[in-house]
Amino acid sequence: MGRRQRNARDLVYIKLATGVGAGIIADGRVLRGSTGTAGEIGHLTVDDRGPVCRCGNRGCLEMLVGADHLVRLLGPSHGNDLTIERLSTLATAGDRGCRRVIADAGRILGVTVANLVNVVNPQRIVVGGELGTIGDLLLDPIRQAIARCAVHEAAQHVQVISGQLGARAEALGGVALALHETGSYVAVPSPHPINDQ
Repeated sequence: MGRRQRNARDLVYIKLATGVGAGIIADGRVLRGSTGTAGEIGHLTVDDRGPVCRCGNRGCLEMLVGADHLVRLLGPSHGNDLTIERLSTLATAGDRGCRRVIADAGRILGVTVANLVNVVNPQRIVVGGELGTIGDLLLDPIRQAIARCAVHEAAQHVQVISGQLGARAEALGGVALALHETGSYVAVPSPHPINDQ
C-alpha cells in the first residue's frame, strides 16, 4: 500500500471472506459505535425475501456475497470440494463460471458500498479478505455501482483498491490500533518492500 493509502484519514476497509465486515475510519479515528458493532455490513438486509442468515434475518449481505455462498453456487459445475482459494485462482485464470460469480458478488456488494460512500464519504475503500486479492474482476463492479448509486460528488472522489496485506491485514490492524491507543509506537520492519508510488 502506498503512502497515500496509509495516510488517508477517511476510509473503509471491507473484509470479504466467509463473513463480510467493515472497519470504518472517520477523520483518522476508528468508528466503533455505542456497543462496538459499527461496520457490521454483512448483516445489512439486501433481499428481505432472501435466505435466512445466522443472525436470524433474511437476505443479509454476507448470505449473498460471502465466500461460502459463492462456493455453493459453483458446486453443480465445479464440484462440492471447491474452495474459495481455488475459486479465486480459477477466476484469475479466466474460468467463466468463477468470473461470473465474482462479478455478480461485486455488483451486489457495490450497492452496499455505494450506500457507505453516501453515509461516510470516505477517501478510500480498501477491499481485503480472501476475495480481496482477485482485483479488478471484483473491484470494477463495485466502482460501477458507486458511480451509479452514490452521490456524484462523493463518488467522484473515492478510490476503490485491493488490500495489500492479505491474511495479515486484520491482525496487523489490531496491533496498530492497540499501539496507537496506548501511545506505544514500535517500528516493525515489513517483510515485503513497500511501494510508495
